[in-house]
Amino acid sequence: MAIAMTTGYSAQTEGARLCIDAASDWALTCVEQLPHQNHHVLIDYGAADGGTAVGLWNQVLDHLHTQQPNAHLTLIGNDLPSNDNVALAANLALQIPRSPQPTVLVSARSFYEPSVAPNSVSFGFSATAMHWLSASPGPLPHHTHVLASGDAEAMERFSAQALKDWTAILELRSRELQPGGRLLTVNLSRDSEGRYLGHNGGETRNVHDELHRIWRDLADEGVISEEQYRNGTILNFYKSPEEFMAPLKDASSAPYRNGLRLVDERTVHVRCPYRQRWNTDGDTAAFAAGLMATIRSWSRHSFASAAGDAAADAVYQRLEQRIADAPSEWSLDYVEHHQMMEKLA
Repeated sequence: MAIAMTTGYSAQTEGARLCIDAASDWALTCVEQLPHQNHHVLIDYGAADGGTAVGLWNQVLDHLHTQQPNAHLTLIGNDLPSNDNVALAANLALQIPRSPQPTVLVSARSFYEPSVAPNSVSFGFSATAMHWLSASPGPLPHHTHVLASGDAEAMERFSAQALKDWTAILELRSRELQPGGRLLTVNLSRDSEGRYLGHNGGETRNVHDELHRIWRDLADEGVISEEQYRNGTILNFYKSPEEFMAPLKDASSAPYRNGLRLVDERTVHVRCPYRQRWNTDGDTAAFAAGLMATIRSWSRHSFASAAGDAAADAVYQRLEQRIADAPSEWSLDYVEHHQMMEKLA
């Protein structure tokens, strides 16, 4: 299954940048603890256009260069062949003029495939990417997102697929990491109170319920067919901390057998930057446009694939109007799980 973020992803995802910034302390900890050697490969898995992580890589490269000034550094941005890899290369290239003048490369592969050579990576990183599923777990007939659906049977199927996918991802990364290498993942999650991206426990509207209502309205109005309605499922899953840690607590799992171990984990909440700005300036038009664009950046592909561009565009026209009509009832708060891992030497 191919998932494509919208063109200009970074400009539309201020919240994703804040999530990455919140993990910078652990990223620096990871590179501090790397063994000294003459060359290090660093990779950003699922990097999109790379813009949201420019600041993080500035810090990481500077810090590693200070720690190991004689080591040559190679920075790789990884995403699908269908990604805007020209923009990704341009954002990676921003590092070239800066000391330590790293080599920068693009790996145009899915993170469900091997992305680089075995035992080659010193530090792997991924943010807000690995919640996308590799395949459909089956139908979700009455909603567009499983976590908001209330469908217990579908929840079991999606959860099983998500755990299978996560274990496969960690197995691949465990092969690519060199002994002593570190992996840091910053993933959309759901917390102990059941909150997740788009659902902040009822403080504001559930974004996924609102997207579904619009999609259902389009079907009721005959704009899309019932088959197109049923195909409009957003194929991702926000795992719990326990689900993220499970493969690393199972001595029989492939990543564990390959030497991948949990170092630390935490849950981090990031408030919606668009709502925070509206609280200060009261600019409803800017808030509605900005929040709509960030929601569109990760959900449009699902609706366009099901029913075409015109139907998808109609979703976001209506969404922007709903936000503008009741701005105090909207926010897109992030629940992130940070997981620091190492491969045993």
